[in-house]
Amino acid sequence: MKTFTRILLAALMTVACLFSSAVLSAQSETYMNALRAMQDGDFSKAAKLFTQEIAANPDNDAAYYYYVTTLMSDNSRDNSAAIESNLKKALSLSPDNYWYKYALALFYQQTGRPELCSKLLEELIGDHPKKSSLYFDAASAYLQQNDIDKALTTIDKIAAISGKNEMIAISKMDLMMKKGESGRKEAYQFLEKYYEECKTPRLAAMLGDWYQQTYRDSLALKLYGEAIEMDGSYSPAYYGRAHVYQTLRQYDNYFNDIHKFMADPDMAAQMKSEYIMGLMEMPQFVVAFTPDIDSMMVESHAAHPQDSGLNNAISLYYYRTERNHYAIELMRQNTELYPDSYTIAFQYLLMLYYSNSWRGVIDEATTILQKWPAIHDALLVRGDAFRRLGELESAIDDYEAMAATAPKDSTTIMQTYPALGDLYFQSGNVSKSFKCYEKALKCNPESTIVLNNYAYYMSLGKIKLKKAREMSKKTIEKEPDNPTYLDTYAWILHLMGDDVEAKAIFKHAMLYGGKESPAVLDHYAEVLFALKEYDLAFIYWSQAKAALSDPAEIEKIDKKLKERRQQLDASK
Repeated sequence: MKTFTRILLAALMTVACLFSSAVLSAQSETYMNALRAMQDGDFSKAAKLFTQEIAANPDNDAAYYYYVTTLMSDNSRDNSAAIESNLKKALSLSPDNYWYKYALALFYQQTGRPELCSKLLEELIGDHPKKSSLYFDAASAYLQQNDIDKALTTIDKIAAISGKNEMIAISKMDLMMKKGESGRKEAYQFLEKYYEECKTPRLAAMLGDWYQQTYRDSLALKLYGEAIEMDGSYSPAYYGRAHVYQTLRQYDNYFNDIHKFMADPDMAAQMKSEYIMGLMEMPQFVVAFTPDIDSMMVESHAAHPQDSGLNNAISLYYYRTERNHYAIELMRQNTELYPDSYTIAFQYLLMLYYSNSWRGVIDEATTILQKWPAIHDALLVRGDAFRRLGELESAIDDYEAMAATAPKDSTTIMQTYPALGDLYFQSGNVSKSFKCYEKALKCNPESTIVLNNYAYYMSLGKIKLKKAREMSKKTIEKEPDNPTYLDTYAWILHLMGDDVEAKAIFKHAMLYGGKESPAVLDHYAEVLFALKEYDLAFIYWSQAKAALSDPAEIEKIDKKLKERRQQLDASK
Protein backbone atom coordinates (compact mmCIF):
# COMPACT_ATOMS: atom_id res chain seq x y z
CA MET A 1 0.00 0.00 0.00
CA LYS A 2 2.94 2.38 0.45
CA THR A 3 3.46 3.12 -3.27
CA PHE A 4 -0.26 3.55 -3.82
CA THR A 5 -0.52 5.81 -0.78
CA ARG A 6 2.28 8.06 -1.99
CA ILE A 7 0.90 8.36 -5.55
CA LEU A 8 -2.72 8.79 -4.60
CA LEU A 9 -2.02 11.20 -1.76
CA ALA A 10 -0.12 13.43 -4.17
CA ALA A 11 -2.96 13.24 -6.69
CA LEU A 12 -5.61 14.00 -4.09
CA MET A 13 -3.74 16.97 -2.67
CA THR A 14 -3.10 18.34 -6.16
CA VAL A 15 -6.76 18.11 -7.10
CA ALA A 16 -7.75 19.80 -3.85
CA CYS A 17 -5.46 22.72 -4.68
CA LEU A 18 -6.83 23.01 -8.23
CA PHE A 19 -10.48 23.37 -7.27
CA SER A 20 -11.75 26.77 -8.44
CA SER A 21 -13.03 29.27 -5.91
CA ALA A 22 -16.46 29.10 -7.61
CA VAL A 23 -16.72 25.37 -6.96
CA LEU A 24 -15.45 25.66 -3.39
CA SER A 25 -17.83 28.51 -2.58
CA ALA A 26 -20.73 26.14 -3.23
CA GLN A 27 -19.54 23.72 -0.53
CA SER A 28 -20.46 23.69 3.14
CA GLU A 29 -18.30 25.27 5.83
CA THR A 30 -17.59 21.81 7.29
CA TYR A 31 -16.25 20.59 3.93
CA MET A 32 -14.13 23.73 3.51
CA ASN A 33 -12.64 23.33 6.99
CA ALA A 34 -11.91 19.67 6.26
CA LEU A 35 -10.01 20.61 3.10
CA ARG A 36 -7.97 23.23 4.99
CA ALA A 37 -7.09 20.72 7.72
CA MET A 38 -6.03 18.18 5.08
CA GLN A 39 -3.83 20.72 3.30
CA ASP A 40 -2.28 21.71 6.65
CA GLY A 41 -1.43 18.09 7.32
CA ASP A 42 -3.88 17.65 10.21
CA PHE A 43 -5.41 14.43 8.89
CA SER A 44 -7.04 13.45 12.17
CA LYS A 45 -9.07 16.68 12.24
CA ALA A 46 -9.81 16.38 8.51
CA ALA A 47 -11.12 12.82 9.01
CA LYS A 48 -13.61 13.94 11.65
CA LEU A 49 -14.83 16.85 9.51
CA PHE A 50 -15.19 14.74 6.34
CA THR A 51 -17.16 12.17 8.36
CA GLN A 52 -19.47 14.93 9.55
CA GLU A 53 -19.82 16.25 6.00
CA ILE A 54 -20.71 12.80 4.64
CA ALA A 55 -23.34 12.35 7.36
CA ALA A 56 -24.85 15.77 6.62
CA ASN A 57 -24.46 15.65 2.81
CA PRO A 58 -24.31 11.98 1.67
CA ASP A 59 -24.36 13.01 -2.00
CA ASN A 60 -21.10 15.03 -1.76
CA ASP A 61 -18.89 12.79 -3.92
CA ALA A 62 -15.75 14.88 -3.25
CA ALA A 63 -16.07 14.32 0.51
CA TYR A 64 -15.79 10.55 0.02
CA TYR A 65 -12.83 11.03 -2.30
CA TYR A 66 -10.86 13.23 0.08
CA TYR A 67 -11.82 11.18 3.10
CA VAL A 68 -9.69 8.46 1.51
CA THR A 69 -6.66 10.75 2.05
CA THR A 70 -7.17 10.66 5.81
CA LEU A 71 -7.61 6.88 5.77
CA MET A 72 -4.29 6.46 3.97
CA SER A 73 -2.49 8.75 6.42
CA ASP A 74 -3.26 6.33 9.27
CA ASN A 75 -0.54 3.66 9.12
CA SER A 76 -1.54 2.04 12.40
CA ARG A 77 -4.22 -0.17 10.82
CA ASP A 78 -5.34 -1.62 7.50
CA ASN A 79 -7.94 0.69 5.99
CA SER A 80 -8.11 -1.08 2.62
CA ALA A 81 -11.80 -1.95 2.85
CA ALA A 82 -12.77 1.59 3.85
CA ILE A 83 -10.59 3.11 1.10
CA GLU A 84 -12.20 0.93 -1.53
CA SER A 85 -15.78 1.55 -0.37
CA ASN A 86 -15.29 5.35 -0.27
CA LEU A 87 -13.67 5.47 -3.71
CA LYS A 88 -16.50 3.35 -5.13
CA LYS A 89 -19.07 5.60 -3.50
CA ALA A 90 -17.46 8.74 -4.95
CA LEU A 91 -17.37 7.12 -8.40
CA SER A 92 -20.99 5.96 -8.17
CA LEU A 93 -22.06 9.54 -7.43
CA SER A 94 -19.93 10.92 -10.29
CA PRO A 95 -19.34 8.08 -12.82
CA ASP A 96 -17.53 10.30 -15.35
CA ASN A 97 -15.03 11.80 -12.90
CA TYR A 98 -11.52 11.10 -14.22
CA TRP A 99 -9.76 11.32 -10.85
CA TYR A 100 -12.17 9.02 -9.00
CA LYS A 101 -11.86 6.31 -11.63
CA TYR A 102 -8.08 6.71 -11.89
CA ALA A 103 -7.63 6.51 -8.10
CA LEU A 104 -9.72 3.35 -7.90
CA ALA A 105 -7.73 1.82 -10.78
CA LEU A 106 -4.47 2.49 -8.94
CA PHE A 107 -5.95 1.01 -5.78
CA TYR A 108 -6.86 -2.20 -7.61
CA GLN A 109 -3.36 -2.41 -9.07
CA GLN A 110 -1.64 -1.99 -5.71
CA THR A 111 -3.93 -4.50 -3.99
CA GLY A 112 -3.19 -7.24 -6.53
CA ARG A 113 -6.30 -7.00 -8.73
CA PRO A 114 -4.82 -5.96 -12.09
CA GLU A 115 -7.80 -7.24 -14.09
CA LEU A 116 -10.08 -4.70 -12.34
CA CYS A 117 -7.39 -2.04 -12.75
CA SER A 118 -7.04 -2.62 -16.50
CA LYS A 119 -10.83 -2.56 -16.96
CA LEU A 120 -11.06 0.93 -15.45
CA LEU A 121 -7.98 2.14 -17.35
CA GLU A 122 -9.48 0.92 -20.63
CA GLU A 123 -12.58 3.00 -19.87
CA LEU A 124 -10.39 6.03 -19.12
CA ILE A 125 -8.40 5.52 -22.33
CA GLY A 126 -11.68 5.40 -24.25
CA ASP A 127 -12.66 8.75 -22.73
CA HIS A 128 -9.16 10.29 -22.90
CA PRO A 129 -7.39 8.61 -25.85
CA LYS A 130 -4.60 11.19 -26.04
CA LYS A 131 -3.50 10.91 -22.39
CA SER A 132 -0.32 8.84 -22.84
CA SER A 133 0.28 8.21 -19.13
CA LEU A 134 -2.84 6.02 -19.02
CA TYR A 135 -1.32 3.67 -21.60
CA PHE A 136 1.78 3.17 -19.46
CA ASP A 137 -0.43 2.38 -16.45
CA ALA A 138 -2.47 -0.04 -18.55
CA ALA A 139 0.67 -1.76 -19.82
CA SER A 140 1.78 -2.23 -16.21
CA ALA A 141 -1.58 -3.77 -15.33
CA TYR A 142 -1.39 -6.17 -18.29
CA LEU A 143 2.11 -7.14 -17.22
CA GLN A 144 0.78 -7.99 -13.77
CA GLN A 145 -1.55 -10.39 -15.54
CA ASN A 146 1.41 -11.85 -17.51
CA ASP A 147 -0.15 -10.62 -20.74
CA ILE A 148 3.08 -9.25 -22.28
CA ASP A 149 1.72 -9.10 -25.83
CA LYS A 150 -1.19 -6.89 -24.77
CA ALA A 151 1.20 -4.67 -22.80
CA LEU A 152 3.40 -4.30 -25.89
CA THR A 153 0.39 -3.42 -28.07
CA THR A 154 -0.59 -0.76 -25.53
CA ILE A 155 2.90 0.79 -25.64
CA ASP A 156 2.70 0.90 -29.47
CA LYS A 157 -0.47 2.98 -29.16
CA ILE A 158 1.49 5.65 -27.28
CA ALA A 159 3.89 6.00 -30.20
CA ALA A 160 0.93 6.50 -32.52
CA ILE A 161 -0.30 9.34 -30.28
CA SER A 162 2.89 11.17 -29.32
CA GLY A 163 5.48 9.90 -31.79
CA LYS A 164 8.62 7.91 -31.09
CA ASN A 165 10.64 8.81 -28.04
CA GLU A 166 13.22 7.33 -25.69
CA MET A 167 10.76 6.38 -22.95
CA ILE A 168 8.66 4.32 -25.35
CA ALA A 169 11.72 2.45 -26.59
CA ILE A 170 12.93 1.62 -23.09
CA SER A 171 9.47 0.62 -21.88
CA LYS A 172 8.99 -1.69 -24.84
CA MET A 173 12.44 -3.25 -24.37
CA ASP A 174 11.75 -3.88 -20.68
CA LEU A 175 8.58 -5.73 -21.63
CA MET A 176 10.31 -7.79 -24.32
CA MET A 177 13.02 -8.85 -21.87
CA LYS A 178 10.38 -10.35 -19.60
CA LYS A 179 10.25 -13.18 -22.14
CA GLY A 180 13.73 -14.37 -21.16
CA GLU A 181 16.82 -14.77 -23.36
CA SER A 182 14.84 -14.88 -26.60
CA GLY A 183 13.08 -11.68 -25.56
CA ARG A 184 16.44 -10.04 -24.82
CA LYS A 185 17.63 -10.67 -28.37
CA GLU A 186 14.30 -9.47 -29.75
CA ALA A 187 14.53 -6.31 -27.62
CA TYR A 188 17.90 -5.28 -29.03
CA GLN A 189 16.88 -6.11 -32.59
CA PHE A 190 13.91 -3.80 -32.02
CA LEU A 191 16.24 -1.12 -30.60
CA GLU A 192 18.52 -1.29 -33.65
CA LYS A 193 15.58 -0.40 -35.95
CA TYR A 194 14.04 2.09 -33.51
CA TYR A 195 17.33 3.95 -33.13
CA GLU A 196 17.41 4.70 -36.87
CA GLU A 197 14.42 7.05 -36.36
CA CYS A 198 14.93 8.05 -32.74
CA LYS A 199 18.57 8.82 -31.95
CA THR A 200 19.36 9.77 -28.35
CA PRO A 201 22.58 9.43 -26.31
CA ARG A 202 20.97 6.91 -23.99
CA LEU A 203 19.69 4.65 -26.75
CA ALA A 204 23.05 4.85 -28.51
CA ALA A 205 24.88 3.85 -25.32
CA MET A 206 22.43 0.98 -24.74
CA LEU A 207 23.19 -0.33 -28.21
CA GLY A 208 26.90 0.14 -27.51
CA ASP A 209 26.54 -1.98 -24.36
CA TRP A 210 24.77 -4.69 -26.37
CA TYR A 211 27.46 -4.77 -29.05
CA GLN A 212 30.16 -4.89 -26.40
CA GLN A 213 28.46 -7.82 -24.62
CA THR A 214 28.19 -9.67 -27.93
CA TYR A 215 31.88 -9.05 -28.78
CA ARG A 216 31.31 -6.57 -31.58
CA ASP A 217 33.86 -4.02 -30.40
CA SER A 218 33.96 -1.90 -33.56
CA LEU A 219 30.19 -1.40 -33.54
CA ALA A 220 30.26 -0.71 -29.81
CA LEU A 221 32.89 2.03 -30.27
CA LYS A 222 30.83 3.52 -33.12
CA LEU A 223 27.65 3.74 -31.04
CA TYR A 224 29.42 5.08 -27.94
CA GLY A 225 31.00 7.68 -30.20
CA GLU A 226 27.59 8.70 -31.55
CA ALA A 227 26.25 9.07 -28.02
CA ILE A 228 29.17 11.34 -27.12
CA GLU A 229 28.71 13.38 -30.30
CA MET A 230 25.08 14.02 -29.28
CA ASP A 231 26.03 14.84 -25.68
CA GLY A 232 29.67 15.38 -24.81
CA SER A 233 28.94 15.05 -21.09
CA TYR A 234 27.08 11.71 -21.27
CA SER A 235 29.18 9.67 -18.85
CA PRO A 236 27.56 6.24 -19.42
CA ALA A 237 28.92 6.32 -22.98
CA TYR A 238 32.42 7.14 -21.73
CA TYR A 239 32.10 4.31 -19.19
CA GLY A 240 31.07 1.77 -21.82
CA ARG A 241 33.70 2.90 -24.30
CA ALA A 242 36.38 2.70 -21.61
CA HIS A 243 35.59 -0.99 -21.15
CA VAL A 244 36.09 -1.62 -24.88
CA TYR A 245 39.38 0.27 -24.88
CA GLN A 246 40.52 -1.74 -21.86
CA THR A 247 39.70 -4.99 -23.65
CA LEU A 248 41.63 -3.77 -26.70
CA ARG A 249 44.52 -2.70 -24.41
CA GLN A 250 44.29 0.87 -25.64
CA TYR A 251 45.04 2.14 -22.15
CA ASP A 252 45.52 5.84 -22.97
CA ASN A 253 42.03 5.94 -24.47
CA TYR A 254 40.70 3.83 -21.60
CA PHE A 255 41.93 6.22 -18.91
CA ASN A 256 40.77 9.31 -20.85
CA ASP A 257 37.21 7.93 -20.83
CA ILE A 258 37.09 6.34 -17.37
CA HIS A 259 38.31 9.60 -15.78
CA LYS A 260 35.26 11.38 -17.22
CA PHE A 261 32.99 8.76 -15.68
CA MET A 262 34.68 8.82 -12.27
CA ALA A 263 34.70 12.63 -12.09
CA ASP A 264 31.01 13.03 -12.96
CA PRO A 265 29.02 13.82 -9.77
CA ASP A 266 25.78 12.91 -11.55
CA MET A 267 26.82 9.26 -11.95
CA ALA A 268 25.81 7.03 -9.04
CA ALA A 269 28.46 6.68 -6.35
CA GLN A 270 27.46 3.04 -5.85
CA MET A 271 28.31 2.29 -9.47
CA LYS A 272 31.77 3.74 -8.91
CA SER A 273 32.18 1.75 -5.70
CA GLU A 274 31.39 -1.45 -7.58
CA TYR A 275 33.85 -0.49 -10.30
CA ILE A 276 36.63 0.07 -7.76
CA MET A 277 35.87 -3.27 -6.12
CA GLY A 278 36.17 -4.87 -9.56
CA LEU A 279 39.59 -3.30 -10.03
CA MET A 280 40.69 -5.01 -6.82
CA GLU A 281 40.23 -8.31 -8.63
CA MET A 282 42.92 -7.25 -11.15
CA PRO A 283 46.02 -6.74 -8.97
CA GLN A 284 48.47 -6.85 -11.87
CA PHE A 285 46.54 -4.13 -13.71
CA VAL A 286 46.49 -1.99 -10.56
CA VAL A 287 50.25 -2.38 -10.08
CA ALA A 288 50.94 -1.49 -13.73
CA PHE A 289 48.80 1.67 -13.69
CA THR A 290 48.85 2.80 -10.06
CA PRO A 291 49.31 6.56 -10.77
CA ASP A 292 46.36 6.63 -13.19
CA ILE A 293 44.17 4.63 -10.84
CA ASP A 294 45.18 6.91 -7.96
CA SER A 295 43.81 9.81 -10.01
CA MET A 296 40.55 7.92 -10.45
CA MET A 297 40.26 7.57 -6.68
CA VAL A 298 40.85 11.28 -6.13
CA GLU A 299 38.30 12.22 -8.83
CA SER A 300 35.58 9.90 -7.55
CA HIS A 301 36.11 11.06 -3.96
CA ALA A 302 35.92 14.71 -5.06
CA ALA A 303 32.65 13.96 -6.88
CA HIS A 304 31.07 12.27 -3.83
CA PRO A 305 33.01 13.32 -0.71
CA GLN A 306 30.25 12.28 1.66
CA ASP A 307 29.31 8.88 0.24
CA SER A 308 30.29 6.31 2.86
CA GLY A 309 30.17 3.33 0.49
CA LEU A 310 32.51 5.00 -2.02
CA ASN A 311 34.86 6.11 0.76
CA ASN A 312 34.88 2.53 1.98
CA ALA A 313 35.81 1.21 -1.48
CA ILE A 314 38.57 3.79 -1.96
CA SER A 315 39.88 3.00 1.52
CA LEU A 316 40.10 -0.68 0.58
CA TYR A 317 42.03 0.28 -2.56
CA TYR A 318 44.61 2.17 -0.50
CA TYR A 319 44.83 -0.73 1.95
CA ARG A 320 45.38 -3.25 -0.83
CA THR A 321 48.11 -1.03 -2.32
CA GLU A 322 49.82 -0.83 1.09
CA ARG A 323 49.05 2.81 1.89
CA ASN A 324 47.32 2.19 5.15
CA HIS A 325 47.54 5.79 6.34
CA TYR A 326 45.27 6.91 3.47
CA ALA A 327 42.91 3.98 4.09
CA ILE A 328 42.64 4.79 7.80
CA GLU A 329 42.11 8.49 7.16
CA LEU A 330 39.19 7.88 4.76
CA MET A 331 37.55 5.55 7.26
CA ARG A 332 38.05 8.12 10.00
CA GLN A 333 36.38 10.77 7.82
CA ASN A 334 33.43 8.41 7.41
CA THR A 335 32.98 8.25 11.19
CA GLU A 336 32.93 12.05 11.34
CA LEU A 337 30.40 12.28 8.51
CA TYR A 338 28.15 9.63 10.10
CA PRO A 339 28.80 9.73 13.87
CA ASP A 340 25.61 7.80 14.66
CA SER A 341 26.42 4.81 12.43
CA TYR A 342 27.69 1.77 14.32
CA THR A 343 28.44 -0.02 11.04
CA ILE A 344 30.76 2.75 9.85
CA ALA A 345 32.47 2.97 13.24
CA PHE A 346 33.09 -0.78 13.21
CA GLN A 347 34.45 -0.64 9.64
CA TYR A 348 36.94 1.98 10.84
CA LEU A 349 37.86 -0.26 13.76
CA LEU A 350 38.52 -3.20 11.44
CA MET A 351 40.68 -1.05 9.14
CA LEU A 352 42.79 -0.06 12.15
CA TYR A 353 42.98 -3.74 13.13
CA TYR A 354 44.07 -4.96 9.68
CA SER A 355 46.64 -2.15 9.60
CA ASN A 356 48.12 -3.40 12.91
CA SER A 357 47.42 -0.04 14.55
CA TRP A 358 46.89 -1.61 17.97
CA ARG A 359 46.69 1.59 20.03
CA GLY A 360 44.27 3.00 17.48
CA VAL A 361 42.19 -0.19 17.76
CA ILE A 362 42.05 0.13 21.54
CA ASP A 363 41.03 3.81 21.41
CA GLU A 364 38.34 3.32 18.72
CA ALA A 365 36.97 0.15 20.34
CA THR A 366 36.69 1.99 23.65
CA THR A 367 34.76 4.80 21.91
CA ILE A 368 32.42 2.28 20.25
CA LEU A 369 31.75 0.49 23.55
CA GLN A 370 30.92 3.79 25.21
CA LYS A 371 28.56 4.91 22.40
CA TRP A 372 26.90 1.52 21.87
CA PRO A 373 27.17 -0.33 25.20
CA ALA A 374 24.57 -2.92 24.20
CA ILE A 375 26.72 -4.14 21.26
CA HIS A 376 29.73 -6.12 22.43
CA ASP A 377 31.68 -7.15 19.30
CA ALA A 378 34.33 -4.46 19.88
CA LEU A 379 35.34 -6.27 23.08
CA LEU A 380 36.83 -9.12 21.05
CA VAL A 381 38.72 -6.77 18.75
CA ARG A 382 40.07 -4.69 21.63
CA GLY A 383 40.95 -7.82 23.60
CA ASP A 384 43.03 -9.11 20.70
CA ALA A 385 44.77 -5.73 20.39
CA PHE A 386 45.73 -5.90 24.08
CA ARG A 387 47.01 -9.45 23.53
CA ARG A 388 49.21 -8.39 20.62
CA LEU A 389 50.69 -5.63 22.75
CA GLY A 390 51.44 -8.13 25.50
CA GLU A 391 48.96 -6.52 27.91
CA LEU A 392 47.54 -9.86 28.96
CA GLU A 393 45.50 -8.72 31.97
CA SER A 394 43.56 -6.18 29.89
CA ALA A 395 43.06 -8.78 27.15
CA ILE A 396 41.72 -11.27 29.71
CA ASP A 397 39.34 -8.64 31.11
CA ASP A 398 37.85 -7.99 27.67
CA TYR A 399 37.42 -11.66 26.77
CA GLU A 400 35.88 -12.40 30.18
CA ALA A 401 33.51 -9.46 29.72
CA MET A 402 32.54 -10.77 26.29
CA ALA A 403 31.96 -14.26 27.68
CA ALA A 404 29.69 -12.81 30.39
CA THR A 405 27.41 -11.16 27.78
CA ALA A 406 26.08 -14.55 26.64
CA PRO A 407 27.39 -17.31 28.94
CA LYS A 408 25.31 -20.07 27.31
CA ASP A 409 25.64 -19.02 23.69
CA SER A 410 27.81 -21.49 21.75
CA THR A 411 29.15 -18.86 19.35
CA THR A 412 30.22 -16.59 22.20
CA ILE A 413 31.77 -19.52 24.08
CA MET A 414 33.88 -20.50 21.06
CA GLN A 415 34.87 -16.88 20.44
CA THR A 416 36.10 -16.33 23.98
CA TYR A 417 37.16 -19.45 25.90
CA PRO A 418 39.82 -20.73 23.45
CA ALA A 419 41.43 -17.27 23.54
CA LEU A 420 41.14 -17.17 27.34
CA GLY A 421 42.84 -20.56 27.48
CA ASP A 422 45.81 -19.15 25.56
CA LEU A 423 45.91 -15.93 27.58
CA TYR A 424 45.73 -17.59 30.99
CA PHE A 425 48.50 -20.03 30.03
CA GLN A 426 50.70 -17.18 28.78
CA SER A 427 50.11 -15.30 32.02
CA GLY A 428 51.08 -18.34 34.06
CA ASN A 429 47.66 -19.47 35.30
CA VAL A 430 47.75 -23.03 33.96
CA SER A 431 44.79 -24.28 35.99
CA LYS A 432 42.47 -21.57 34.71
CA SER A 433 43.81 -22.01 31.20
CA PHE A 434 42.89 -25.69 31.10
CA LYS A 435 39.43 -25.00 32.55
CA CYS A 436 38.79 -22.60 29.66
CA TYR A 437 39.85 -25.22 27.12
CA GLU A 438 37.61 -27.81 28.79
CA LYS A 439 34.64 -25.43 28.58
CA ALA A 440 35.32 -24.80 24.90
CA LEU A 441 35.61 -28.54 24.17
CA LYS A 442 32.40 -29.22 26.04
CA CYS A 443 30.71 -26.79 23.65
CA ASN A 444 32.48 -28.18 20.55
CA PRO A 445 34.46 -31.41 21.13
CA GLU A 446 35.65 -31.46 17.50
CA SER A 447 37.29 -28.03 17.39
CA THR A 448 40.75 -28.73 15.94
CA ILE A 449 42.11 -25.33 17.02
CA VAL A 450 41.15 -25.91 20.65
CA LEU A 451 42.34 -29.53 20.60
CA ASN A 452 45.70 -28.50 19.15
CA ASN A 453 46.34 -25.56 21.48
CA TYR A 454 45.23 -27.47 24.58
CA ALA A 455 47.45 -30.42 23.64
CA TYR A 456 50.41 -28.17 22.85
CA TYR A 457 50.24 -26.32 26.16
CA MET A 458 49.98 -29.67 27.94
CA SER A 459 53.16 -30.73 26.15
CA LEU A 460 54.97 -27.55 27.20
CA GLY A 461 54.23 -28.38 30.81
CA LYS A 462 54.66 -32.13 30.22
CA ILE A 463 51.21 -32.58 31.77
CA LYS A 464 48.88 -35.52 30.97
CA LEU A 465 50.83 -36.39 27.82
CA LYS A 466 48.62 -39.39 26.98
CA LYS A 467 45.54 -37.16 26.95
CA ALA A 468 47.45 -34.56 24.95
CA ARG A 469 48.48 -37.22 22.40
CA GLU A 470 44.87 -38.39 21.91
CA MET A 471 43.63 -34.83 21.42
CA SER A 472 46.45 -34.02 19.00
CA LYS A 473 45.84 -37.23 17.07
CA LYS A 474 42.27 -36.09 16.38
CA THR A 475 43.56 -32.91 14.75
CA ILE A 476 45.83 -34.69 12.25
CA GLU A 477 43.08 -37.18 11.45
CA LYS A 478 40.88 -34.25 10.46
CA GLU A 479 43.66 -32.21 8.79
CA PRO A 480 46.50 -34.61 7.90
CA ASP A 481 48.53 -31.98 6.01
CA ASN A 482 48.36 -29.13 8.55
CA PRO A 483 52.02 -28.48 9.56
CA THR A 484 51.05 -26.85 12.87
CA TYR A 485 48.98 -29.83 13.98
CA LEU A 486 51.63 -32.27 12.73
CA ASP A 487 54.25 -30.39 14.74
CA THR A 488 52.21 -30.63 17.96
CA TYR A 489 51.55 -34.35 17.52
CA ALA A 490 55.18 -35.17 16.64
CA TRP A 491 56.48 -33.11 19.55
CA ILE A 492 54.25 -34.97 22.00
CA LEU A 493 55.49 -38.29 20.57
CA HIS A 494 59.07 -37.07 21.14
CA LEU A 495 58.30 -36.18 24.76
CA MET A 496 56.83 -39.64 25.23
CA GLY A 497 60.03 -41.23 23.82
CA ASP A 498 58.71 -42.28 20.41
CA ASP A 499 61.30 -40.42 18.29
CA VAL A 500 61.12 -42.78 15.33
CA GLU A 501 57.40 -42.09 14.82
CA ALA A 502 57.96 -38.41 15.58
CA LYS A 503 60.57 -38.20 12.80
CA ALA A 504 58.14 -39.69 10.28
CA ILE A 505 55.49 -37.14 11.25
CA PHE A 506 57.98 -34.26 11.01
CA LYS A 507 59.12 -35.42 7.54
CA HIS A 508 55.48 -35.21 6.45
CA ALA A 509 55.19 -31.73 7.99
CA MET A 510 58.25 -30.60 5.98
CA LEU A 511 56.37 -31.37 2.76
CA TYR A 512 53.43 -29.12 3.69
CA GLY A 513 54.99 -25.88 4.87
CA GLY A 514 56.92 -26.95 7.93
CA LYS A 515 60.19 -25.63 6.42
CA GLU A 516 58.84 -22.06 6.72
CA SER A 517 58.30 -22.36 10.49
CA PRO A 518 61.29 -21.83 12.81
CA ALA A 519 59.40 -23.65 15.62
CA VAL A 520 58.78 -26.75 13.49
CA LEU A 521 62.40 -26.77 12.26
CA ASP A 522 63.66 -26.46 15.84
CA HIS A 523 61.46 -29.33 17.05
CA TYR A 524 62.51 -31.52 14.14
CA ALA A 525 66.16 -30.83 14.92
CA GLU A 526 65.58 -31.90 18.54
CA VAL A 527 64.11 -35.21 17.38
CA LEU A 528 66.99 -35.80 14.97
CA PHE A 529 69.48 -35.03 17.75
CA ALA A 530 67.74 -37.52 20.01
CA LEU A 531 68.07 -40.12 17.24
CA LYS A 532 71.80 -39.28 17.05
CA GLU A 533 71.46 -37.87 13.52
CA TYR A 534 73.64 -34.97 14.64
CA ASP A 535 74.72 -33.49 11.32
CA LEU A 536 71.16 -33.34 10.04
CA ALA A 537 69.97 -31.90 13.35
CA PHE A 538 72.46 -28.99 13.11
CA ILE A 539 71.40 -28.35 9.50
CA TYR A 540 67.77 -27.89 10.60
CA TRP A 541 68.80 -25.70 13.54
CA SER A 542 70.71 -23.54 11.08
CA GLN A 543 67.60 -23.31 8.90
CA ALA A 544 65.51 -22.40 11.95
CA LYS A 545 67.95 -19.61 12.79
CA ALA A 546 67.89 -18.32 9.19
CA ALA A 547 64.07 -18.14 9.28
CA LEU A 548 64.08 -15.94 12.41
CA SER A 549 64.10 -12.14 12.47
CA ASP A 550 63.72 -11.46 16.21
CA PRO A 551 67.20 -10.95 17.75
CA ALA A 552 66.05 -12.49 21.03
CA GLU A 553 64.89 -15.65 19.29
CA ILE A 554 68.11 -15.85 17.27
CA GLU A 555 70.07 -15.59 20.50
CA LYS A 556 68.09 -18.52 21.94
CA ILE A 557 68.96 -20.68 18.92
CA ASP A 558 72.64 -19.70 19.18
CA LYS A 559 72.62 -20.65 22.85
CA LYS A 560 70.97 -23.99 22.06
CA LEU A 561 73.49 -24.74 19.30
CA LYS A 562 76.35 -24.04 21.68
CA GLU A 563 74.86 -26.28 24.38
CA ARG A 564 74.18 -29.13 21.95
CA ARG A 565 77.71 -29.00 20.55
CA GLN A 566 79.12 -29.07 24.09
CA GLN A 567 76.82 -31.98 24.90
CA LEU A 568 78.01 -33.80 21.79
CA ASP A 569 81.68 -33.14 22.56
CA ALA A 570 81.22 -34.41 26.12
CA SER A 571 79.73 -37.68 24.87
CA LYS A 572 82.69 -38.46 22.62
